[in-house]
Amino acid sequence: MFLDEVGEMSPPMQAKLLRVIQNREIQRVGAPEVGHVDVRLIAATNRDLRAEVLAGRYREDLFYRLSSIQIRLPSLTERVGDIPILVQFFLKKYNEAYGKQLHGLTRRAQAVLMQHSWPGNVRELENVISGACITAANDFIDVDDFPKHLQKPLGRAGPGGETWRPLPLEEVRRLHIQRVLEMCEGNRVRAAQVLGIGRTSLYRYLKRAAKNKAGATAA
Repeated sequence: MFLDEVGEMSPPMQAKLLRVIQNREIQRVGAPEVGHVDVRLIAATNRDLRAEVLAGRYREDLFYRLSSIQIRLPSLTERVGDIPILVQFFLKKYNEAYGKQLHGLTRRAQAVLMQHSWPGNVRELENVISGACITAANDFIDVDDFPKHLQKPLGRAGPGGETWRPLPLEEVRRLHIQRVLEMCEGNRVRAAQVLGIGRTSLYRYLKRAAKNKAGATAA
């Protein structure tokens, strides 16, 4: 059973969940009998529950019951290479939901998504793509289909507080390929699959990039 946002539970609800986990029993609302359950729980939260425990807002005994095995999912800002994959997934999802046949994003729209800091993580990205699928009038989603705060990114503070600055598309492309390679731990075959290009095309690009870098260093 998956329990989302367990960090938002009130103290009474925390006590009820603790009893379920400890006794493996539940009692339906209005039902006199107690039922037994045998489930494995997966819980998720975007809060620091250890800090919540120290602040007295979360039960320590429940925290230890839920945290037998902890898996930290990096924020979207820490895994920018996932953005194109997620965009394709959401594009397919909302094409079907809204009866659209959008083919993808323009290059400048892709660049904007890669530069955004995504404070709302994957849910924010999904909302952006969902809304863009509704408003897009052409075959490809463009920047004009995004919310206003994404249409005017100049001066936006990025991760760590630095100011966002527009980059040439070639630089965005280079950074994106570099991040995908890091995500794939240097596996070029896997990176090419993620990027949606042929392995030969990736090798050719990396060879050209290395040659350009060597030429710039020599100069």
